[in-house]
Amino acid sequence: MEGRVFLDTNILVYAINIDSASHPSAAALIKEISAGTLKTCMSPQILCEFFATVTNPRKFRCPLTPTEASDAINSYMESAISLLYLKDSTIKLTLDMAIRHKINGTEIFDTQIVATMLENGVGMIYTANVSDFKKYSGITVVNPLI
Repeated sequence: MEGRVFLDTNILVYAINIDSASHPSAAALIKEISAGTLKTCMSPQILCEFFATVTNPRKFRCPLTPTEASDAINSYMESAISLLYLKDSTIKLTLDMAIRHKINGTEIFDTQIVATMLENGVGMIYTANVSDFKKYSGITVVNPLI
């Protein structure tokens, strides 16, 4: 497995959410990534989940406008964080894993993240939702915010 770390959506959300207790840790992590001391990656799915979260007033106390969210996403896309794109084989692996782990509902999105990681040789994910990923073998799950 390569030395890259996959970033889950919540890391990006906490990095801009100054109301969150996790903001200082997440912002420091993004600064570390920007300095080039940590190799990271994510998939376009993460950016779409970020948009959905930060523009939703039910999930975000002071939601961003679509323009503000788009600007933040463009900034991440231009950063040192590499993007991993889905392939046909990624979808097939996602579905195989969903059947094997008896996944239902929105859990499919975490399953797709893991499939993307495995297909790209990424062995670690940074997330605040450690329990969501513990069922999957082949990856290490770390909460860098604690």
